[in-house]
Amino acid sequence: MFVYLIAFFAYTAEWVFGRKSTFVVEAAAKAKTLVAAGSVTVPDDLAALDDLDDLDDLPDPDEQTPPIDGGNLRAITAGGIAVSTTVLGFVLHVIGVVTRGVAADRVPWGNLYEFTIAGSAVAMALYVGLLFRKNARWLGVFVTGVIVAILGLAMEVLYKDAEQLVPALHSPWLVVHVAAAVLCSGMFTVATVATVLYLFKSRYETKAKLGTANPNSMWKRVPSAMKLDLTAYRILAFAFPVWTFTVIAGSIWAERAWGRYWGWDPTETWAFITWVVYAAYLHARATRGWKGRGAGFIALVGYGCFIFNYFIVSIFVNGMHSYAGVK
Repeated sequence: MFVYLIAFFAYTAEWVFGRKSTFVVEAAAKAKTLVAAGSVTVPDDLAALDDLDDLDDLPDPDEQTPPIDGGNLRAITAGGIAVSTTVLGFVLHVIGVVTRGVAADRVPWGNLYEFTIAGSAVAMALYVGLLFRKNARWLGVFVTGVIVAILGLAMEVLYKDAEQLVPALHSPWLVVHVAAAVLCSGMFTVATVATVLYLFKSRYETKAKLGTANPNSMWKRVPSAMKLDLTAYRILAFAFPVWTFTVIAGSIWAERAWGRYWGWDPTETWAFITWVVYAAYLHARATRGWKGRGAGFIALVGYGCFIFNYFIVSIFVNGMHSYAGVK
């Protein structure tokens, strides 16, 4: 948590000190070189640019680059610290999950505390992958902030000592079913962050077209709404079949443990509701009139259902899954 917190403050400093956030400057420089070389297309990793107006602030590729001012120098330094501490925090995070499993002598996702630290590790793995493949440093301040909050909640509210599981959890399906749920929890979280940013960015772009947007707004530095929407969609399009498998695997495990495939247990019910909402999101993406902000709000409802099932149902509602909580 401490290392992630340093990364969060470093990402914040990059935003504060940079005339433009450095990831936009880097993308603009690369795009300007391509345009100068006669390229008529811009690769996906340059989609952080709102438009080619960002290129006007940069020197021509053949000209000498002017000295970097103090503000951007601080931003570049903060960005470097942010990336390095993010990677360090992720390594420590993974080590923490692995050592928890060693201490418990089993897979490290047998209760809500372990599920939370493992799921947040998946979220960070996804962000680190985007960071190095798509230069998605623009997500850093938001993802690290969310992960610090999640780990704080895990430590203060959900923590349980490493211990053996109840007999119903001694099954190979614990590895399969819960591992799939952990994977989905991380993907749902990152996709939700991208969706929230998309909703704010699309609102800013609408104001910009009307000439009422603040030209110095932080939302100018965020990638285009289209890019954010596409990022969220791609993550959820991958997560949905994994969540489908999670529900099916849970049903098979339920038959082995309790003699029935489906019993409308509260956790089962809300897992199915979550599946229905995300299915509606994917359908909305293909439906004229719902694509865009409408689909984004549906995605937020889906994550709300997932979180409600994750915390409220698991902790406060009695059911067959209550042993996985903090009671």
